[in-house]
Amino acid sequence: MKKGNIFIVSLILAIWSVVLFYGKQIGLSMLLFIIPITYYLIFILEKNNKIENNKAKILLIPIILLASTYLIYDNHFFNNLNLIVIPFLIIIMLVSLFTNVFNLEVWIEKAVELVFDPIAYLGETLKKIKLSILRKFKLKSKDNNSSKKIFKGLLITIPIALIIIGMLASADQEFSNVLYSIIRVIGKAFGNMQFMEIVLRLILIIIVFIYLASFFDNIITNFKIEKEFKENNELKDNTTIKMILTTLNIIYLVFSIIQIKAIMVRDININYANYARQGFFQLMIISVINLIMILIAKRKDYKDNNYTNIMCLFMIFFTFILIITSAIRMYFYEQAYGYTFLRLAVYIALFTEVILLIPTILYVLNKKKHLIKTYFSIIVTIYVIINLVNIDNIIVSRNVTRYLETGKIDMAYIENSTGTDAVKQIIRILESDKDENGTKQIASIYLINTYEDLKNENTDFRDFNISKAIAKYLIEEIK
Repeated sequence: MKKGNIFIVSLILAIWSVVLFYGKQIGLSMLLFIIPITYYLIFILEKNNKIENNKAKILLIPIILLASTYLIYDNHFFNNLNLIVIPFLIIIMLVSLFTNVFNLEVWIEKAVELVFDPIAYLGETLKKIKLSILRKFKLKSKDNNSSKKIFKGLLITIPIALIIIGMLASADQEFSNVLYSIIRVIGKAFGNMQFMEIVLRLILIIIVFIYLASFFDNIITNFKIEKEFKENNELKDNTTIKMILTTLNIIYLVFSIIQIKAIMVRDININYANYARQGFFQLMIISVINLIMILIAKRKDYKDNNYTNIMCLFMIFFTFILIITSAIRMYFYEQAYGYTFLRLAVYIALFTEVILLIPTILYVLNKKKHLIKTYFSIIVTIYVIINLVNIDNIIVSRNVTRYLETGKIDMAYIENSTGTDAVKQIIRILESDKDENGTKQIASIYLINTYEDLKNENTDFRDFNISKAIAKYLIEEIK
């Protein structure tokens, strides 16, 4: 593939990114950017015969689905988090396309290279851009002075032209009027932007263009992954691992007994907030330690035996016990205080933990399993699902149902922590016969303020959002 084509596409994508995102909320724009850039990445890799693992293209599914959530929902937490997750998945996909062999250390190293090497190659890329321009204008690249002459001419010509135009405009009113009309037409073409805003957009386009050009050039010119990784075939003694596993399992046994006793003998004066929160974080820390220990214990360079396997299985069992006790803790907490995103996220994390235990058991039983790749697949799948199930609507629905049954609801949380996805459920409060502590008035004010915000938004196709459009329609219907 010609370098000039890469640079042209980089420029188009740079302009397109600034058009889509600058000064706008993210909506349909995310999908309109992710689709062309992922398509082009795969296109240039196929064109240059760089793809070794076609199965990695399956990551396009979660990438596109996550990008589409900006169009469908209005969840502020996921909108912010996905700004990290989507690029992360793209990088993982690109690294995966280059190799069929999985090696975690190499993958991490190559992922970092993929992101930061384009910055190191900026100088080389700029030289290639210059050569491409020279060829385009049919100037000989061996003429070292040609490019210098062009830039020197521009640096001298532009200031002189601006000075002359300014003097002519001050000397002749008619010329000044014509000049003003031209500037006004240009301003309308750029959406009535101020001069500094135009300059800022141009600077952003240049920055994005140079990085994308360097990224594309680097990925087809310099980036590669060795097809074979050296493995150490020397087996090591695992006495230390056995001692650690045995000690931890004894500790987990005592801890599990205490947890079960605490739940069965429920204290009415217990602080549910601390009780649930502590249990959750304890679980997370212990689970991470357990998984790391299992991975270390089952490494290929350690001598394998039945005792290690049994200890690993016990560790998995105790982890499951902790998951159950933590879920019960969170249930007590929700019954007392209602439903929030973080509380629902605890359940999701616990459910994910249970699913992750299944491949871990198979791994311990010496089934041929790429455990980290399996973990990654499970976590990405669950993450995409929770992005698509409209969590804010679920949370507010459960809170409203609880309000209709008990008269208790945290309207401050709903107002401050949920987006327009929750509007349909808040309308249920207005349509009900229950009105505890002026809740109907609070709900009505919230809907009015939400409607005013939606009505005053200067939106177009770039930041169009289905959830906001539906919320606006629903509020108009009850007016």
